[in-house]
Amino acid sequence: MDVKAEFEAFSKGAYVDVLLPSTGDFDAAALLRNGNPEEVRRAQTRKHLFFDEKSCFQIVLRTPISEDAVRKLLPYLDLTISAHATNAVPDGAGNSAAASGKHDIASTKTLATDNVELVSLGEHSYVVWKPVLHLVRPRIRLQRPAVYFTANVNVNGSPATVTSTTKTQYLPSFEPLPANVLESLHHDPSLGASGRQIHVSENRVTKVSPPSSQLEDFARPMRGATKRAFPTVPAFFMRMGYSAMADSVIASLHVEISPLVTGFLKIDDVRFEIQGMDVESLNGAVWPQRSHAGDEVVLLYRIDKSAPAAASPTKTMDLAMITMKATASFDENSRVEIETQWQTQVDMSHSTKTMPYKWSRPLSAGYGAHRRKASQSSSSRPSMHDISQMSSKEGEIIFTFTAPPTTKQNSDVTIHVQCVNRSNRTRKFALVTAQRRRSSTTIKPRFEKRLSSNDTAVTASTHHSNLQETTGQKVLTLTPDVRIGPLTAGACFETTLRYRTTSAGILNFGTIRLIDLESRQTLDIAELPDVISLEQ
Repeated sequence: MDVKAEFEAFSKGAYVDVLLPSTGDFDAAALLRNGNPEEVRRAQTRKHLFFDEKSCFQIVLRTPISEDAVRKLLPYLDLTISAHATNAVPDGAGNSAAASGKHDIASTKTLATDNVELVSLGEHSYVVWKPVLHLVRPRIRLQRPAVYFTANVNVNGSPATVTSTTKTQYLPSFEPLPANVLESLHHDPSLGASGRQIHVSENRVTKVSPPSSQLEDFARPMRGATKRAFPTVPAFFMRMGYSAMADSVIASLHVEISPLVTGFLKIDDVRFEIQGMDVESLNGAVWPQRSHAGDEVVLLYRIDKSAPAAASPTKTMDLAMITMKATASFDENSRVEIETQWQTQVDMSHSTKTMPYKWSRPLSAGYGAHRRKASQSSSSRPSMHDISQMSSKEGEIIFTFTAPPTTKQNSDVTIHVQCVNRSNRTRKFALVTAQRRRSSTTIKPRFEKRLSSNDTAVTASTHHSNLQETTGQKVLTLTPDVRIGPLTAGACFETTLRYRTTSAGILNFGTIRLIDLESRQTLDIAELPDVISLEQ
């Protein structure tokens, strides 16, 4: 069979259409069988695309040769689908776009006999392919990305030739080795007689002509492309948040649905993996989960720090692999599958910091005796999950904060406060909630004047220490302040602080200011119980 001649007859007067229909029930082959070829060219296409989607095409090729001749030629042909990203700039009204530059982002090559339908209509034969291309994200940053697709049909050679190349190639038998062009120099007393080996193969000096080009043996491939470039956007946005605990790290994956999803987005599966570490899912949801435009889905994972990979002293950053499968729906008959893989770094060097608490400088000078005593008192929280404890020197005053480990979104959460007075006098306190959002900022001293040695000893250490970095979710305070006392010596007092959760994730209660109503000393408590808000 003369493949070149058959392909030239096949491509003469033929054209290729690349269609990206907007509905899933569009079938070009069915329209051609019904005798409506013009309806195929007027098919409604999609308005925009999503990155990481599996785009479904319908490629229609019309040729003047018969259906039997096309069927015989298809085993010798290849179909190549490519996606190219451009920086599109809107040009006037409508959906037209002027593209600048081209960046190849995806390509697939298949045999022309895969997933093909042949239709004979009048004097022409139609070939319909329905390939699928995974539209990955481009490696470069584009301001307004737009993607267009191309299709090439070319000759792949004879099937017999393709199968013969799979055999193991051996050197031919009884072939002489190339001659040594310097063999006569072995008899030279100054060269060969001294015992040195002189050898230059004749293959190194023989002129070797390059192989002839094979382009002239086959006809030029047939090309087709979409009529325009499609604006392309992400279907959802992902970001990570981390909260360090004593023996683990809580990772929160935030998935925000794009407002361009006119229907719904069904999240089929999410996998969060770190090589060499144990990752536990804290999500009680059952897949799939349906979300709409503007929704935010928060998924929580616990990363164990006790794994050997996490305990390595030379390894502080770990690479997490996030794989997400989803289905975006535009209407009842239009759906597209999305599969994305995202790699992000997880910093496992974070640890639970020990916060030293000390009283601030009293506002009144009449309490000098208590001022020196309070300046030496400090407290720190031990390694635990749900208890935040503040104690002064010799255990005079002990505050304990407890809370449930989990709660529901848009519900009330209560922090229980217990105060034990182990001093030898009556005390009065006040608790004031202060929800401040700061990220590792240092509080400047209130007083800029030079202090004496005695005043320096009683200066509040909180004026020179760092606040804990807060990256949790918002909560509403329902109990702005609480009064404790008069609390006699040896007495115990219990009260509660109520909050209302507004979103899912790791809650951030801000800070609680403890005020001594007698000496007017203040103490900011930033280490509060860790509470996780779950979706309803």
